[in-house]
Formats: sequence, structure tokens, C-alpha cells
Amino acid sequence: MLGDMESGLTSFRSPISRPRRRAWSIFALVLACLAVSIISLRITNFHFRGHSVAAAMALRRTGYIPSMALPRTTMTARKGKRVASGRRMRVEAGGVKFVNNPDDIVTEALDGLVAAHPFLTRLDGYPEIKVVLRADWEDPENENKVAVISGGGGGHEPAHAGYVGKGMLTAAVSGDVFASPSALAVLAAIRSVAYPGGDAQRAAKKSPGVLLIIKNYTGDRINFRIAAEQARIEGIPVEMVVVADDCALPSSKGVTGRRGIAGTALVHKIAGGAAEAGLPLGAVKEEAEATIDSLASLGVSSSVCHVPGRTEDETRIPGDQVEMGLGIHGEPGAAKIPLASADSLADNMIDIILDPSDGRNYMNLQSGDSVVLLVNNLGSATALEISIFTKSVLSKLDSMGVSVERIIAGPLVTSMDMAGISLSLIKLEDATRDTLLDRIDSDTNAPGWPRGGGPRPKDKKLIPVPFDRASNKAARFSRPKTLTPKGLMMDRVLMEVSKALEEGEESLTDWDNKVGDGDCGVTFKRGAIGIREDLSRYPVNSMADTLQALTETVARTMGGTSGALYRILLLSLSTSAREYEEKSMPMDTAGAAAALHRAVDAMSNSGGAIEGDRTMLDALYPAVHALRRAAEDGMELKDALQIAVEAAENGAESTKGMLARAGRSNYVPDDVLATTPDPGAKATAMWMRAALGAL
Repeated sequence: MLGDMESGLTSFRSPISRPRRRAWSIFALVLACLAVSIISLRITNFHFRGHSVAAAMALRRTGYIPSMALPRTTMTARKGKRVASGRRMRVEAGGVKFVNNPDDIVTEALDGLVAAHPFLTRLDGYPEIKVVLRADWEDPENENKVAVISGGGGGHEPAHAGYVGKGMLTAAVSGDVFASPSALAVLAAIRSVAYPGGDAQRAAKKSPGVLLIIKNYTGDRINFRIAAEQARIEGIPVEMVVVADDCALPSSKGVTGRRGIAGTALVHKIAGGAAEAGLPLGAVKEEAEATIDSLASLGVSSSVCHVPGRTEDETRIPGDQVEMGLGIHGEPGAAKIPLASADSLADNMIDIILDPSDGRNYMNLQSGDSVVLLVNNLGSATALEISIFTKSVLSKLDSMGVSVERIIAGPLVTSMDMAGISLSLIKLEDATRDTLLDRIDSDTNAPGWPRGGGPRPKDKKLIPVPFDRASNKAARFSRPKTLTPKGLMMDRVLMEVSKALEEGEESLTDWDNKVGDGDCGVTFKRGAIGIREDLSRYPVNSMADTLQALTETVARTMGGTSGALYRILLLSLSTSAREYEEKSMPMDTAGAAAALHRAVDAMSNSGGAIEGDRTMLDALYPAVHALRRAAEDGMELKDALQIAVEAAENGAESTKGMLARAGRSNYVPDDVLATTPDPGAKATAMWMRAALGAL
């Protein structure tokens, strides 16, 4: 029976000479395929594991994957556990899921997408038929245009419905999460867009035709082919292309072949652009096939994906490893490899894509070749990581002499919330180069396609920072050839302050992770490194000039509120120090108390916080008060500074019992604040103690 079915599948394009007999044949074929579909649902997960093991063995033979990286369990089906549904925010293994009933996540997501975009609509066939299509498809300008349809399971958003729009897909058919849509749903999509000219065109059976774009998965192939054959019986010209761009799998991988992954989005864009340009069905298919033939992709992830209502194996990927060569349905990767830098991962992935061993030879790039690059967010990689990885891939390709003509980056084909990235390359051949680039650049309003792309300039010029030397005295500062005793002291103080803040990064970060945004330690460490790097240029014989030069270091290295407030503090102290230096007067305890008081008041007035608001002021103001009392008691400056530093340390520690009324701590629960000091105040106490120790 399967042999007869395969024979029938290969004859899809033959002319219809005996409609009635053909119809009965197709009816039998449908029944057979439904049976195969039901069986395949039972074995799909075993099938995925088979892909992974073969790919791991292939990658291991290339030398890119160590032998220990083979999956430990290779032939066990995934176990799903249904979580009780309810219309509330859901807390699951992968974190909070902002959904309602897990059974409705695909239909509700499609409804939200359609509601947000006036040019989209859907077929009224829930829950069996989930089809999003262009609302303007029957406008006169589209009468003779080929329709482009794609689809697959949900959970890959923005694919597939997010690519419906002018210049991309005409319609998208969705199944449930990671499940192929039914043949009936695909057929409904074909029928709904086959006649953009409306009833008259339908009556005359003059359809411009429909191109189906699918990824290479068994369920998609079967269901889309059944629908295509039925549509052909009805007189609708239908062609189909299958995307199989995954380079983790050897080309000889059984009857299933390579998987279709993120590169499918590029095929959507190019075929959609060709259809929008008015090309006939055969030409649209030809451009899609040319893209597929030049396409290669590979993915990597540091986490599994989480489907609402299911339980995932959280231990599958250890914290110090990533999975290389994984699919987009939660199936394990080809192999696990040690966690590495973005540069190292990019190098490794490109090497695997280009590896010719084991019958792979998916892409051959030489110096002088040109490519289109797609960097795909598999779900929960941050925009920061995507940009860093894009830079890493560009560095690798540049080192090979390969020109990257276009870059598309962002979430294109996701796997729910998987913390992963995939890269796809289209090698541009001379015969199709200009056409493919035109399609990539053509306009589309599809909501899921990234905006702002286009040709990459060969030499992008950076804009110089505007620099006013007249107002930037620090730029003219230089270290004196001979240091005075004051200069030697300033040199020691700054070195010790820098060292203390670098060593304190871990503690500051830990405190700030609990009560702030986690950047306090890094911010002060950057400032400390900047001080150490600039120290050789500081005019340390002058305290006033050194403090002013410090403001420029702080401005360059310390961002955010802390950097701005410290500039205010240092500028005020510099002004006070200059008054004493110009009069050649040594600063006494009373002068130091007044100078620090003015500087701290300036900081308070600028930032809006006051003493007691749980900020760095709660270390600075106690130091001010201690200095003023010491001055009243006639204490020498060095002894007074000792008391001031102790007051600052006590003040910083006392912030544990304060309610936050300023800064990000203002949003933190009181029970957390009660056990954690303010990191800004602790940083202040750190540098004050270090400075005192260097005197």
C-alpha cells in the first residue's frame, strides 16, 4: 500500500485525464495518508531522536564535536504532562507564561495578530481551520498574482502568520503547537486565495496559481500534498517547494532528509517578492527553488523550549553546555558541546555548515563569494545577544574574504521560548544574485519581517565625537615629570581607590541584583579601570586639576545616574580645591568639611534624594557631619578623616533598615531591603576607606 501511495505522490503533476477514476484514487490516498499521519504522531518523537543521533555521529566524525557529546538517551519519547487549564497567568518550569487556556494559545495568538493589523483577516473555521490571509487579496491590483502559502505548527512565531502581507505570504495555515495543520485546513487556504479576481475568475477557472512553501517534516509534506492534489482536481494550479536547510543532518539521513528551519523565512520573502512582482507560477517556484538550493542553516541553544501545559526535561542541557544542531520543535540537538563565547560558537557553526565530509557539502564558500546572512532568535535570546552574535558571524566571514551583502536579524522562526540562535546563509550565485537581492529588499508590510535592512555600505564611516578643546581642560592635562609629595600621595590614593572598587565588584553586584538593576558593580569597576588607565596622564601635583580630570574619566566610563552624580561631586570638590591652591593655602579640617558639604549638597539637589532616602548620600552625609564635628573640636585633618570614613561605613551599613524613597530600590519589597545595604552607599564607603589607607 505504501508503495502505491508513493507512486501516487510522484504523479501529482500529471495531467488529469480521467477525473472520476482520479478522484477515487485520491480518496484512497487520503485514507492511507490519514492512517500514516495517525501512526506518525505516535512515533514522531522517536523519529526526531533518530535525526539527532545520526547528526551527532556525523558531526563527531568531522572533529567538531567531541565523542562524549552524543546524547545519553536516544530512543525515548518525550513525556508531556497536561497542566490544569484556567484563565490566569501560568507559572511553569520555564517561568511565567502570559496565556489563558493552553489548548487555545494558537487561536488566541492568531486573533491578537489579526486584530492588531488591519490588512490581515482569517477564515472563520476555528478550531480545525486556522488560516490567516491578506484582507486585501481580492483588490483589483492582485487579480493576476500568484498566491504564496506556507504553514506548519504553532510555537514558531512570527512564523508563519506573521509573514502574511503584501510582498510575502498570501495566507498561512497553522496547526496546534508543533503540530502540522490538517489537509482540510491547507485546502481551505488554497481555495480562499486561488482566485484573487473574485467570483468571475472562479467561474472561469482562471486561477493564477498557488505556490506552497513547506518545511521538510513528515506531517507537513503529507498534509500539504494531499491538499495540493485535491486543489489540482478542482482546477487550481498548485506547485510546492520543500525547504530542507538544516546542516546538522547528513544528506543521506534516511527517507526524511534534512529538516527545514529558519531559512524558510528567506524563502517566504523571495517567493513573496516574486509573486508581488507579477511573475507566473512557474517563475515564482523557480526563484523559491533557487533560494532553497543556495540555503544552509544551523542552530544552537542553551535551553529547552517550554510549551504551556507540558513538562519539559530541564536537565537535558547542563548549565555549562549548549546543544548544537537542534531543530525547532523541542527535539534534542545533534550534540552537546561546552559553552563558549559568541565568537567561538560562530566560528564552529560556520565551519560545520561548510564541512564537506560525510557526504554533507551543503555550501562551499571561497574568498570573493557573497552571501545573505540571517541571524535568527530561537525565542528568548536577548536583542543584545543577537547583535553580539551577528558581529561574531560577520568577523568570521570577513576573515574568510566573504562579502555579506544583506543582514536580517531578529526572531524569524522561533521555538517557543528557547534560549538559542540559528544562522542561515544564502550563497549568491552570479545568475540569480541581483534577483534574489531585489526580492530581499522589496517592500512588505508583513508584521514579522524585520524593517530597516538594505544594501550594506562597503565603507561605513563612523562620525567623530564633537570635541570642544576650549572647554575640556582635561584634554590638555598631562602628568608632571617630577612628582611633589602631594603628587605622590594623589597617585597612591587613586591607585588604591581603583583597586578597591575593582575588588568590590562582586559584592556590589550581588547587593544590586537584590535591590536594583544589577549594574552597580560593573559601573564602578569600569570607573576604576578608567582611573587606572588614565592615571599616567593625571596632573597629580594639583589636586584641583586631578579632580577635574577625574570627571572626564567618570564621564567616559561610568554611565547612568551614578556617573552623572559623581561628576557633580568631583567638579564641586575641584572648585573648592582650586580656591585653596590659588591662595597657596593648605586645606584644614574646617575647609575639608565645608568643601565636602557643598559637593554633597550639589549632588543631593541634582538627584533629588536627601539623607535617609537609602542612597549613596547616606554614606556621604554622615562623613560630612563627622568632619564638621571634628572641625569644631579642633581635630587635625588626618584624624578627622579617620572618623569621617568610619561614619560613612556605619551610614552605608545602616541603609539596611531604611525605606527606599529614591532610585530603583524604591520598587523593591521592604523585606528584601531590610537585609541588603544600598550598593551605592557601600561603594562610597569602599573608596573612602581605600583613600584613607593610602594617605
